[in-house]
Amino acid sequence: MREIFIGVSTLGVFGVLSWITLTLVTVDKRTEVMSVKIDHNNMMLKPLWEDFIRRSAKNGNGEVTNGKASLEIWK
Repeated sequence: MREIFIGVSTLGVFGVLSWITLTLVTVDKRTEVMSVKIDHNNMMLKPLWEDFIRRSAKNGNGEVTNGKASLEIWK
């Protein structure tokens, strides 16, 4: 009887450890996929954002002079 209890307990512990490992691997894969998508979005948006800033500076909205941003756009 004692051997059966030890066997069932051991099987339960290994089952829980296997489930934890599988869950962590799945979460790691999802995180990596999300990271790649975010990097691609950043690469696509960066030129658009730089163009927007460049155009805004040409219009006089937030032009940078002497290394400090103008606060006139916030008034």
